Amino acid sequence: MYNAAYILHIAGLALWIGSFVAFGYLLRSLVKSSYGLENITPVLARIRRWVNIGMVPSAIVVMATGVFMIIQLNRETLPFYLLFMEQAGSMVILITVIMVSIYSRKLRKKLQGLPMKKEQSLETLSLHYTNYLFGSASLAMLIVIVVGLRIS
Repeated sequence: MYNAAYILHIAGLALWIGSFVAFGYLLRSLVKSSYGLENITPVLARIRRWVNIGMVPSAIVVMATGVFMIIQLNRETLPFYLLFMEQAGSMVILITVIMVSIYSRKLRKKLQGLPMKKEQSLETLSLHYTNYLFGSASLAMLIVIVVGLRIS
C-alpha cells in the first residue's frame, strides 16, 4: 500500500508542478501576445477549467498520499527533510488551493462578464493568476529539492 501511495504521490507532484509551469507560461505568453484578449478568452477559460478540475485535485492527492506515507513512519525520529516535506508541503498545497480557487473564480467572473467587487482588467487578472501558478510550482520545487538533497 505504501508503494502505491508513493507512486501516486510522485505522479501527482509531477503533474502539479509540470502543469502549473506549462499553463503559467502559456497563459503569460497569450496575455502578452498581440492577438488581443478577446480572441484568446476561450483558451483562458479552458486553462482555468483544467487547473480547477485536474491540477487542484492533483495537489490534494499529493497531500493525501503524503499524509498517508508520513503516518506510517515513527514521528519521533523523523529527519528534518521529512518534517519540512510534511509541514511546508501541506502549507503550500493549502495556500495553492485557496489562492488559485479565488483567482480562478475572479477570472471566471471576468470572462463571463459578471460584475466584480473590484474591477480589474482581464490582463491584470490573468497575470495575477499566472503568478500564483508559478509561485506554487516554485515552492513545490523548493520542497522537492530539500527532500531530494535529504537535508538533515
